[in-house]
Amino acid sequence: MEEKKILYTKDPYRELLIFASENKCEVDELDFRLLSFNTSYTYDNQEWIKVNEKELKIFEEDEKFLNHELNIEQEYKIEIYFKKFARISTFEVSLYTNELCTLLKASVRASETIAFHDKLALELLEAIYKAMIKEKYLLGLRIFDFKKQIIDFNAKVKEKQKFDFEVEFEVCKGVNPQEPTNEEIQYHYLENLKKHNDVMNRNYVAPIGKDEVAIERIKPKEGSDGKDLRFKILKALPPKINKEKVVCSDKFEVKEDDESIKYIAKKDGFIIQRKSIYEIENYLEFSKVDFKSTGSIWAGFDKQVIIVIKNTNTLEDAIGPRITVEAQELEVTGNMAQDSVLRGKKIILKGNMHHKSTIIGQKVEVNILRGYCEAEEVFAETLENGSIKAKKVNIKKAMGGEIIADEIYIQELGGNCLCSAKSLIHVEKIQGSGNKFIIQDLKAFGEEKSGEEILIHVDGLKKEQENLAKEIEETKHTINISKDSIRILQQKVKELMSAKRAIPQAYKATIKDFNQKIENLSIFANKIESLKEEEKANIEKLKKIQEKLLKSKIVNKTGKWMDLNEIKFILLNPRKELSYYPHDEEKIQCFELQKIDTENEMELFEIRAISNYKEETK
Repeated sequence: MEEKKILYTKDPYRELLIFASENKCEVDELDFRLLSFNTSYTYDNQEWIKVNEKELKIFEEDEKFLNHELNIEQEYKIEIYFKKFARISTFEVSLYTNELCTLLKASVRASETIAFHDKLALELLEAIYKAMIKEKYLLGLRIFDFKKQIIDFNAKVKEKQKFDFEVEFEVCKGVNPQEPTNEEIQYHYLENLKKHNDVMNRNYVAPIGKDEVAIERIKPKEGSDGKDLRFKILKALPPKINKEKVVCSDKFEVKEDDESIKYIAKKDGFIIQRKSIYEIENYLEFSKVDFKSTGSIWAGFDKQVIIVIKNTNTLEDAIGPRITVEAQELEVTGNMAQDSVLRGKKIILKGNMHHKSTIIGQKVEVNILRGYCEAEEVFAETLENGSIKAKKVNIKKAMGGEIIADEIYIQELGGNCLCSAKSLIHVEKIQGSGNKFIIQDLKAFGEEKSGEEILIHVDGLKKEQENLAKEIEETKHTINISKDSIRILQQKVKELMSAKRAIPQAYKATIKDFNQKIENLSIFANKIESLKEEEKANIEKLKKIQEKLLKSKIVNKTGKWMDLNEIKFILLNPRKELSYYPHDEEKIQCFELQKIDTENEMELFEIRAISNYKEETK
């Protein structure tokens, strides 16, 4: 009986059967070692070229691997042996592929815990290769970084000193067929409407900007064949053809290349189809805009689109409920319904707002403002319990409501109105009570932070510094009580290193944590310095804002007041509120802040009431 046998073969598992037959034993008693393998390839089945494993990298180039005439064979040098005479690591290897068989993976786990040894990686590689031979996969072909994965696995096991977990490897890859490019028409101008989360939108108006691609016809392109790991050619599907026609007016520029045909807008506007021809227009007129007739209209702030809506029927709204209309210019004659929104650079509303409607723009003119309006400049005939945020506000008559602005001008003021401004509140005549006039630095319009926001930020910076200071004290305390035990631990590590013995992970982690705490002291200190600098810079901003507040005024041109009106100046640095309650017997035309010099150089402020105020001429 032969104890072992070395031979060359193209089918090792067949040789096991032959050896078992010759030696009158069961095939289960046998196994083989893969000693080496060699590979030959041909493109014509006549001239075969031998290559070593390193040279197989040429087939990692898709072009060479995809050659339909390519044929590859492998021969293996093996040693057959009886299992009872050998003791090797036992791995359980499972191979599986994706649906197209273009990716082979190996899942490996140990039958029992295997201690790390120098040849573990080679034994694992051999176990995977033997499984591949059994399943008729070629070895070393298009393996890319497979061996690096084995090296990484070996490093992980070496660190743990044992293999007792499951690991997965990407062994080799074929080539997936490349999908064809189907001919399709992309309506880019309609994509712009998808950014609006508006259930009322019905794509009635689709805006387009000059030089924007409105429509694009993607040209069809053939895909390319792939090849799986068993050398089967994977045919690509043919591209689908789109027979739909696209005809555009001369307001579009047509650009064509190998990839597509692009229809590019020559001007701003919105796109419509007229007799199956795409056009760009700039002016739209409606009798009303509601869900039934148009849906919401998003024509864009900057697309030079003008929308005019005229509805003089007092029994119906010009803008329906929950409808949004957006355009560069909007002129509406009629009323706005509940939850409707107007958005534009220039907006004129000749009608009433519902108290739950909204206008957002740059320059806004409104007859009766009952809802919410946000703009750079607002002109209103009448404010009736509405809310305004703007840079500049001009109102003929105000009867309740809230105004936040840089400058506020009111001709006739009734009662229960809150006016909050940065620089000026100017009223021609006050006819009611319950009004509040506040000078403060609130954010009305724009990107800069308001004084109130800066104050909150400064408070946050101070709190963060306090927390870091506590963290520093706690860290210092931990370091002081731990330093002696860490010194002993460091000495033990030195002794283990001198004896070339493994250092326990717990030792490493404890020392690393201690060193990190020392490093954190410096990080925390630097962070506190950075926060102090930021706090200082923000306090300087507050001082500049406060200097502007000192120039702010509240003007009542007639000087006549009614009881129960309040004047208030809100200071930022120091944080303080100053109030004054004028009564009907007083004649005061102007209120302003005044700084009082003190002997101890403390800054004190008071409200100055001026009876005879002369307005500055501009």
